[in-house]
Amino acid sequence: MAKVTGPLFSLSASGKIGDAMVHFGWKGLNVVRGWVKPRNPEEPEQGDYRLKLGGLGMATRCAEKTSKYRDDAILSQDAGQTWVSSFVGYMAQNVLKTVGNLETVYTLYTGHTATKAVWDAKAALLELALFDMPYKTTTAKFDSGFQLYCLAHYGIAMRLAKEDVFNRTPFTVALASWAEANITALVADLTAV
Repeated sequence: MAKVTGPLFSLSASGKIGDAMVHFGWKGLNVVRGWVKPRNPEEPEQGDYRLKLGGLGMATRCAEKTSKYRDDAILSQDAGQTWVSSFVGYMAQNVLKTVGNLETVYTLYTGHTATKAVWDAKAALLELALFDMPYKTTTAKFDSGFQLYCLAHYGIAMRLAKEDVFNRTPFTVALASWAEANITALVADLTAV
């Protein structure tokens, strides 16, 4: 129900009138717009998209503000973006572009020579948590270790693209060749002051 007030011949209204219009204040003005029924489709394709963006976003939470990883990520961020949006954008558009790409990278992670258990154990040290969507087409999910794997992938990609960032161990080693010591070095890079 809309509330209408009219002191000294100045009328204002706020709220919804039926399923037709909504009155509200905006920047000191009284405005009205058509009412739109909120929609949150839980379709499988939308679930895949939300899984990708949500999982990548969660991965960035473990990079401490004073870490070497974050410093280099800031140096490699795109103009007008934060390092988090640059990371998510790069990974979503170049590495995990389609559901097929996501599943391929997830398979590389689960079959990695350092084993999924090592990735997960190291991710637990950073307090990363599983991120999954109940409605999706892919069987992949953003395990905590997979989030760490994506951070490693990004660091290597940025070193290859810019050469003045992430130019140290473990990022100088191809990801397929990483051993537990490389993952430990990544954890230190994410947390070191």
